Amino acid sequence: MKAVLLIIGDEVLNGNTLDTNSNFAAGLLRENGIHLSKILTIGDTKNEIIKGLDYALSMGDLIISTGGLGPTKDDITKATVAEYFGTTLTLSNEVLEVIRERYEKRGIPMTKLNENQALVPVDGKYYINPVGSAPIFRLKKEDKTYYALPGVPREMQYLMEHILMPEIKKTFVSETIIQENIMTIGIAESVLASQLESVETIIDEANTLDDYFKLAYLPQLMRVKLQLTARGKNESYLKEKINEFKNLILPIAGEHVYAEENISIEEAIGKMLKNNGATISCVESCTGGYISHLLTKVPGSSSYYHGSLVSYDNRLKTGKLQIDTKVIEQKGAVSKECCYDMTKGGLEFLETDYVIATTGIAGPTGGSEAKPVGTIWIGVGSKDRIETRKFLFSRNREDNIHIFAITALDQLRRFINNLPLRGDES
Repeated sequence: MKAVLLIIGDEVLNGNTLDTNSNFAAGLLRENGIHLSKILTIGDTKNEIIKGLDYALSMGDLIISTGGLGPTKDDITKATVAEYFGTTLTLSNEVLEVIRERYEKRGIPMTKLNENQALVPVDGKYYINPVGSAPIFRLKKEDKTYYALPGVPREMQYLMEHILMPEIKKTFVSETIIQENIMTIGIAESVLASQLESVETIIDEANTLDDYFKLAYLPQLMRVKLQLTARGKNESYLKEKINEFKNLILPIAGEHVYAEENISIEEAIGKMLKNNGATISCVESCTGGYISHLLTKVPGSSSYYHGSLVSYDNRLKTGKLQIDTKVIEQKGAVSKECCYDMTKGGLEFLETDYVIATTGIAGPTGGSEAKPVGTIWIGVGSKDRIETRKFLFSRNREDNIHIFAITALDQLRRFINNLPLRGDES
């Protein structure tokens, strides 16, 4: 059984609204053994909706749409879908009463446009929306089933999880879908793919009519998520094969693997520090507190993250960190010597087990022939040792700051695990 998502809305197509609905729906369908074959985004016109339905019904057995169920005149999904499925709309007094009560509780006057949200297809089934106004409705065409959901993410996600999925699981026989993730950092997707060619061949050879296996590469800045997927009926066999493939990949990806679950590098660092009962602080110049931001995004980070000093101005470097002014005058703030002293000063001033220090040129200005934009020195240290390395990246300012921070976290991971540090020592 195949599912298709139909995302309806000009605001998504023109980039004004980020489509979080398809991401949520895809994950929920996968968790419940429903194979999602297509995601299609279309505009708010009758012609686009009809063409989208034609395509979706040709590609899947289960079609779920989001969007176009609001009270305004441009919300034409309901009327268009009813016509497409050969039915009409009728006013549901039950839905109308729910909408009226909702507006009364909020102290908002109800208009004729709001009443239109109580229209439901005559030949379909509707489901009350407990978190909004627009109800879910279902229509069928031969052996195909269509559900329409509102597009507001908060409503859509609640309805998808609590109303739609229990209904779908009653109707459709689902497969077992298993996914395992291997998170890598500091290695290019193309290099990783080249190294894993032999493993991909083994995975492809395991595919049969009943069992499906795939290795996907999902790149981000500085990172690649390796996602192993298995789909079929025999859960124990699928798990056995997935573990077999995973055990082939891990030694090849080696030191670049920072986690065997779908987590960020900052989450992985947090787990490592918690397990070791260790603490971390940061001394940041060019990253402007962004490393600290990433670390504190993780719930529970207060147990290991103690604080930071954003020494953007050299007076903080020579003052709070007690860096000799001659170091900055002779070597510059972006130098091995300054980075070393920033790390050392951070360990003394912030009194944590580990410190990350950064000093560099994020751009777009401030570079020179000797120190171009994208240059950064990263220091990581503990009471026993301090290591500094230089990197050169060539992206815009925002990307550079992000890459600097991710690279610094990876350096700390390597430092703690006694893995070779990346970058140039000189």
